[in-house]
Amino acid sequence: MGDKNDKEDNLSLPKATVSKLIKEMLPQDVKCSNETRDLILECCVEFIHLISSEANDICGREQKRTIAAEHVIKALTELGFSDYTQKVSDVYDKHKLEVSTKSKSSKKFENLGKPTEQLIREQQLLFAKARSAFQASPEAQQLQQLQQQQQQQQGGLQAPSVQQQTDINTTTTSTIQK
Repeated sequence: MGDKNDKEDNLSLPKATVSKLIKEMLPQDVKCSNETRDLILECCVEFIHLISSEANDICGREQKRTIAAEHVIKALTELGFSDYTQKVSDVYDKHKLEVSTKSKSSKKFENLGKPTEQLIREQQLLFAKARSAFQASPEAQQLQQLQQQQQQQQGGLQAPSVQQQTDINTTTTSTIQK
């Protein structure tokens, strides 16, 4: 229990993903049996294990503690898969570009030139304006009428009306702004 073989037996890839890849690679008129899919899945896991083990050995020989993409590419070459190294390098370069683009877009609020507190105040003011505009709308009046009807039907159980909710929110917003 908990030995190395148990961990290796539990390693796998998502069957749906492998099935999708197989389906994309085969002509439309060719089908693949479940046994064949399972065999391909096992081969993929074994291939990944082989490459990662070799990359780990290369990493150890270079006295590094983290396996880098270069170690994986070198492992492919040493294991006789040098035909794939260029394709792997291209995919890795594309991945690095995508990651760098995503990280820049996720920092979009950092370079606005406004402190976070000011952004929060502006957001609260926008919410207050939106609430006011909503209250003036026919939908808000209909909602208020529906709430009043429900209160009358429930016989005294009272939920706050739209106006009461707005008054509470306005008080809260003005308190926060101070």
